[in-house]
Amino acid sequence: MREQIAMITGGAKGIGRACAEAFLENGARVSLISRNSSELESSSQSLSKTYPGKVSSLSGDISHPETVTAWFEKTRKELGTPTSLINNAGIFINKSVQEQSLEDWEKVIRINLTGSFLCAQEFFKLGKATTSSRTIVNISSLAGIRGTEKFPGLSSYVASKFGVVGLTEALAVEGKALGIRVNCIAPGAVDTEMLRQAIPGMKAKATPKDIAKIVLFLCDENKSAVVTGSTIEVFSNL
Repeated sequence: MREQIAMITGGAKGIGRACAEAFLENGARVSLISRNSSELESSSQSLSKTYPGKVSSLSGDISHPETVTAWFEKTRKELGTPTSLINNAGIFINKSVQEQSLEDWEKVIRINLTGSFLCAQEFFKLGKATTSSRTIVNISSLAGIRGTEKFPGLSSYVASKFGVVGLTEALAVEGKALGIRVNCIAPGAVDTEMLRQAIPGMKAKATPKDIAKIVLFLCDENKSAVVTGSTIEVFSNL
């Protein structure tokens, strides 16, 4: 993984931070983006102290095309051409259908789904891979899988995560000609701050590091070169 340059959205904490640590531990370089500038700065400084010269970051909202473009430009300038993109950033708004405003709905869709599209689009614009394949891993949720239990108040989140699964399958088809593999991970309950806010009191056995291991597997051509267009559902004991 030493030649890998991984771009990670929502990289300041939770699954994104765990992915950054996993890539760095395996010799890769990472570029992080997050809307929370203070958390991003803290994470970047901490990681840079351990892995000097291997971490780049930008504070911004991936639902804005100009932010995504600036992030890719900064990454290429500071680290080189990215080989992996981890679309992990996500939010939720816990409101019933009756209470949820159009603004609430659109905010969740913009960050969770449109943001993933914009980052993938910029990644595709890098052109055809010249050596080994490049990879995109989208983080969805069991909430975006048909037949799984849904929780009240999360309609926009559920819709956005179904969209991420569909986007993965569509990108995988178009990515073949460019040497880009695109896969998805749909975790159930993971021990993150987001889970504690969304469903207070729920305990999760799975950790961000557990999900990061799967991300690393999907980005390692030696282990998953034939895998594309797949969604890995992660059911864990609560």
